[in-house]
Amino acid sequence: MTSAVASFNPLDLTHTDDPYPRLAALRRDRPVSSPLPGWHVVVRDQDVRAVLADPEVWSSRRNNTSTQGDERELALSQLDPPAHTRLRRLLSPAFARTVVADLEPVVRERAEALAGRVGNGSDLVTAFTAPLPRAVLAAFCGVSDADVTDYDRWAAAFTDLLGRRAHPDWPAFERWALRAAADGPALNGVLAHLDPAEAVAFLHFLIVAGVPNLRHALGNLVLRLLREDHWRSDGLPEAIEESLRLDPPALWQMRTATRDTSVAGTSVRAGERVIAVVASANRDPERWGEDADTFQPGRPGLRAHLAFGKGPHACLGASLTRLQLRMAAEVLIERHPGLRLAPGFRFRRAGDFMSRGPAALPILSGVTPP
Repeated sequence: MTSAVASFNPLDLTHTDDPYPRLAALRRDRPVSSPLPGWHVVVRDQDVRAVLADPEVWSSRRNNTSTQGDERELALSQLDPPAHTRLRRLLSPAFARTVVADLEPVVRERAEALAGRVGNGSDLVTAFTAPLPRAVLAAFCGVSDADVTDYDRWAAAFTDLLGRRAHPDWPAFERWALRAAADGPALNGVLAHLDPAEAVAFLHFLIVAGVPNLRHALGNLVLRLLREDHWRSDGLPEAIEESLRLDPPALWQMRTATRDTSVAGTSVRAGERVIAVVASANRDPERWGEDADTFQPGRPGLRAHLAFGKGPHACLGASLTRLQLRMAAEVLIERHPGLRLAPGFRFRRAGDFMSRGPAALPILSGVTPP
């Protein structure tokens, strides 16, 4: 007998605006559902982990793309081993913990400059959580002062992997990216080891993967800290991890079956899609306990959440994301200890089908910006 619980359709914004009640019901009664022909949605922690960890069965190749030609133009997230393994190995030195740690003063400087302009009645998304990731990524990529205005525009404009060449800003971005890769200093020179087309694709992927997701993660974190009365610096690293678990900026990941197989007892044919809903796995009581929906920063094993994925495609920039979240929250708390949501605030979702964060965060700070 088929469960009466409605499927989770990842392409339906009415399902993803507030996905958690539906996902909880599916975890209990329907761990695999099919909202569309040839699509299977997986919601339990153990099943999501199994899919993400096995690229031989569950492929990432060419998912979420309109690129049909040169594989060198695919994003890192759209490749399988061995191509993915080679590219990730070449890029990893730019994301080493020591390299990221050296960026801390820059992140703090950018955060303090933006926080200084936040005042009563500000929308924190417009004033802080949206521009900060763009500014930090520009510094990380070694963007020169002459190019920073253009780069900020590109970082605001490029939001997904689809149809990038049709974007009016693409030719200018591509010229800059080829120059940045050839000159050597971008990303500690690692791009010099890539084919030029690969370097351009990766610099574009950095924007698409890094800017919107960090904006949503930071907005979700601020909202969580304010609503949970946790607006303080002590225990902040644990609070960040718990916010990522409860409110991951990316709700799900797509994979394609490479052969006839099954997941959670459901048959999946070669070529069919599987949607691994990390936002559901992160709240699965089987892994996180009966209080999985509550904010508990001291929760054991917290870093095992799936906000950064799992397996070969686990987020390459996880350390950089954690640094930005910590620095941003520390600066906001220091500069605006009395920060609070404006009266009557109601969550309104921003993001595409895959991502979720607040569209606006109207706040009162007790400070009038200069």
